[in-house]
Amino acid sequence: MTPAQAQQHALNELEELGGKPVVLQEDASLPNLARIQIATAARPVHILSYSPKAAPELAYLVCFQCELAKRSLVAAPDERFNVASSADTYRQVEKLVQQMKAVPATMVQSYSRIITDGLGTQLRSMPIGIRADRDLFHGHPELRDQQRACAERSMKENVGCLHPNIRSQAPDLILQATAAMNAAFALAWGRLWNEDAHAIPYRLAGFVERGEQLLDTLDTIPESPTHDRELVSAWAQMLAIDRLYQIGPVGL
Repeated sequence: MTPAQAQQHALNELEELGGKPVVLQEDASLPNLARIQIATAARPVHILSYSPKAAPELAYLVCFQCELAKRSLVAAPDERFNVASSADTYRQVEKLVQQMKAVPATMVQSYSRIITDGLGTQLRSMPIGIRADRDLFHGHPELRDQQRACAERSMKENVGCLHPNIRSQAPDLILQATAAMNAAFALAWGRLWNEDAHAIPYRLAGFVERGEQLLDTLDTIPESPTHDRELVSAWAQMLAIDRLYQIGPVGL
């Protein structure tokens, strides 16, 4: 199978599973490379958007987003979930940021929202994404070059959390959770590639042990999409951020 054939196969599978068409569209305003919006009663199509920058790895990105969507659709309606911040979440993080005294007072609120929402997105997407990537790695060797290019780009960006400027501004709770998940991500790819280079920065910074613990938990919890919420909740508890986020039904 070629990458283009794998892409079309993934789109066809998603359409058959959900009974809804998939609209594939370029979106230059997208903040990341690709995302999928699952069909709703008000919008009876799945919309898979991709950045123009995604063109070299489009086949892989389409397959990856379809994998995520299929996991949501396979789960029973009451098993589908979101990770959400509340007003109390933002207040808690703002207090931690203020205690750091590294961010100007006029920027505390906006900075707190950015790091809070970013961590919530990472918690929701990273453990499930690791599972989706593992499935693609083993099931679609024709995508491995594109998959590796995307993974290495992500890991290059992720390691920025260890930069002294970031560490001096971010509250320890947020930093520790972010870096531990990034370590788990690097370790997961290292296991697939039988390499260790991407985990070295986290090993030197002392985050590898926690990353390995997160991966061990991922491997312990059944892989069925019906357990995705359990997996995300387990990671949140291990990272001590379960009190920050609501992990519950879609729409909460």
